[in-house]
Amino acid sequence: MEKKLTDKQEKILNILKEEFDGSAFAEDVVEKTEGLTIQSVRATLSSLAPKGLVSKSKEARGEKMLTKYTVIVE
Repeated sequence: MEKKLTDKQEKILNILKEEFDGSAFAEDVVEKTEGLTIQSVRATLSSLAPKGLVSKSKEARGEKMLTKYTVIVE
């Protein structure tokens, strides 16, 4: 079944797939966008999880635990 995505969701998903080999932190993805905030990128990535398009996991990055998003390959 085709999942309906907004333009922003498609754009962020494509960046995750093409620029980061399918797995990255929102903090990395935002650097590849224009005019989007880190909060907006996080919200968009999070909105893809309930659609079954990305998974989320906590990973250490420096001193912080951040959410890493990974594309789910069907």
